Amino acid sequence: MTKLSRKQLLNLIDSARGRGEKPEMVGPNLNETERRRTKLSSPNLSEAEHRRANLSGAELFETDLSGMDLRGVALIGANLSEANLSQTNLSGANLYQANLMGANLTYVNLSQAKLIKANLSQANLSQADLNRANLGTANLSQANLKGVNFRQTSLRGANLRGANLSGTNLTSADLRNADLRQANLKGANLKQANLSGANLHGARYDKETIWPINLNPTRTGAILA
Repeated sequence: MTKLSRKQLLNLIDSARGRGEKPEMVGPNLNETERRRTKLSSPNLSEAEHRRANLSGAELFETDLSGMDLRGVALIGANLSEANLSQTNLSGANLYQANLMGANLTYVNLSQAKLIKANLSQANLSQADLNRANLGTANLSQANLKGVNFRQTSLRGANLRGANLSGTNLTSADLRNADLRQANLKGANLKQANLSGANLHGARYDKETIWPINLNPTRTGAILA
């Protein structure tokens, strides 16, 4: 598998945008990647096949991508584990099933991004903007989500077990069937959030936590701490 450097990624994105195309970094698929690589020297290889060969199987783990403009980029299934994405603009990006485990996502812009089934466990998303993003069934267990903007965000079925959600804005967020066991909800704003079917057992909250109207947190198993 090929690990892309920051410079290589930037060149690929700029090249695609220069052609008026949407940059796509397709995640690891070893068999398909190797098949295409064997054709790289072929004079009959199309430009489209060249692009796919260069992008398929791209690895970005531990890569410094901080401050980059990755708006609308497709990083489907990409391996971004432990990558530095601090202050990166990923608004509207497609990170379906991407691996962001342990990544630095502080102050990142992920507004309206697609993170369905993404792995964000143990990632640091402190002060990130995920307004109207889709994190359906994503794994955010043990993640640092302090001060994150989750306004109108879909977290339906997401795993937020043990996550730090202190001071987060979850106004009108969709948390149906989400796992919030042992999560830190101190100072979180859950006004008008949909918590139907959510598991709040052992979640900690304080007097600053704002709950949806008619929801009694003590009946959900949450703990005032």
